[in-house]
Amino acid sequence: MSAYKNVMKQIHASEEFKSKMQKEMMEYEKKEKRVYMKNIRFMVGSFVACAVVAVVAVVALTNIKNDAALDLTERIVVDNSGSATKAVLNIEGVITKVGKDGMSFTLDNGMKVVVTDKTELGIDGPTAPPKEEQLFEPTFRVGNQIGGFTEDTSEDPVTAAAIYTNWNFENPIR
Repeated sequence: MSAYKNVMKQIHASEEFKSKMQKEMMEYEKKEKRVYMKNIRFMVGSFVACAVVAVVAVVALTNIKNDAALDLTERIVVDNSGSATKAVLNIEGVITKVGKDGMSFTLDNGMKVVVTDKTELGIDGPTAPPKEEQLFEPTFRVGNQIGGFTEDTSEDPVTAAAIYTNWNFENPIR
C-alpha cells in the first residue's frame, strides 16, 4: 500500500483537474446528504403511520371490550311538540252520552266506557308535552273526542286503562 501512496504523491495533477475533482466531490456529498435526508423522512413518516395505527387499534379494542351501553343523552335533542310514538288506541270516538257519575260515557260507535281511579289520564313520559298543553279537559261531556286504551275490548262496558285525549275542538273548556 505504501508503494501506491508514493506513486500518488508523485503524480502532479493540473489545477483544472483538481478543481473539477473538488467540484464533483462536493456534488457527490450533496447527493449523499439528500439520500440520507430522504431515508430519515421515510423512517419518520413510517414511525408516525405506525403510531397512528397503534392509537386507532387501542381505541377500537377499548370500545370493543367495553360492554356498557353508550350514553347518548347529551346528543339527543327532544322536541316535545312532536309525537315520539303512536299510542295504541282501541277506545276512540265522540261522546254521545255521559253517565250520572260523570266517569262513564257512551261513544258514537256504541262503545260504553267506564273510567276508574286506576285509569291513567293524559299522556305521561319523557317526551310528553306539559299537562296544560295536552288536549285533555277536566270533565267528560257530550261532544268531546276521546282517545284511549283498554286491556279487553270484549267487555261491556269496557274499563279504560288510559284516556289520552278528552277534548272538544268546537267548544273547548279552557
